[in-house]
Amino acid sequence: MIRHLVVTILFALSIFDPSECFAQAAKNLIPAYQAISTPDFGYLPTYVARAKGFFIDERLDLKVIVVNSRVSVPALIANEVHFGVAGPSITATLRGAPLKAIYFIYNTSTFQFTVRPEIRTADDLRGKTIAISSPGATNDMATRLILAKLGLDPVRDVKFIAIGDAKARMIAMDQGQVAAAANNPDIAAELVRKGFRILMHSGEVFPVPFSGTAVNEKLIRENPDLIKRWLRAHLKAMLLIRQRPDEAAQIAAKDLKLNWDIAREATTQVLQFMYPNDPGGFTEKGMRIFLQQTAPRLGIDPDKVAISQIADVSFLREAQRELGIKCRDGYGC
Repeated sequence: MIRHLVVTILFALSIFDPSECFAQAAKNLIPAYQAISTPDFGYLPTYVARAKGFFIDERLDLKVIVVNSRVSVPALIANEVHFGVAGPSITATLRGAPLKAIYFIYNTSTFQFTVRPEIRTADDLRGKTIAISSPGATNDMATRLILAKLGLDPVRDVKFIAIGDAKARMIAMDQGQVAAAANNPDIAAELVRKGFRILMHSGEVFPVPFSGTAVNEKLIRENPDLIKRWLRAHLKAMLLIRQRPDEAAQIAAKDLKLNWDIAREATTQVLQFMYPNDPGGFTEKGMRIFLQQTAPRLGIDPDKVAISQIADVSFLREAQRELGIKCRDGYGC
């Protein structure tokens, strides 16, 4: 059932082309599927790696599937996709799922809490509707922490509506259906140009490893080479973004259908959140903060959760060494 749904989504998004599959097979590429939650700057290295041919260099035929985590996590558990979103996957791991996080793009959440022009203060949000991606997702957690920091009760003072796709959240804000949403930098920059304003950056309240990727433990056991190929392509992309940000912005503008100025501004913003001391990795402190926000909701003591239960950085370390990248102070360096 999950497989049929994933294939349907691939066709609907026009990213699954049978003729392309045959062509890639002729090149002896290895098929791989990656599920992402929304096409935006949360996955910038994936877009850069694809545009620059880094997946082809690693002999991977990567298909990117845009799908809600309520579908992608079960698909990852069932081995219907190879790579999935880390945040909700870690939550599933805490519930007993055989998943492990292997990679993170940013060392803090990158959401910018954006409000409609008529919202002048946090108090103006009382009784209003706020958009989130999906219940329990990192976007949801960050939004609730932001509201609490602004002096609002996320339970009593506002209403929530789950709108998975970032572009859909932007449209809902533009049309006045929702008053606010925590958006990634590209969406936030586009809204600011329309007169919207940013009240807070989520990094102030949710400094956790962000925009990560998880895999099934079965893939770790049976096909570690696929994981390392995927990681090397992404690490090459992260290095390019840091060294040639304008080129990365051009790719983002084309693939995400953004104005060039917005893409360049968003690229400049996210660069500060890409951890130079450990590309693709995370700090123990950041992951502990994530666990403190996540585990208690599941009735689990976060202090009793070993990071090795939810993350495996061994493949990242191998990929870094192969590319000459030195890990300085990340977890497991």
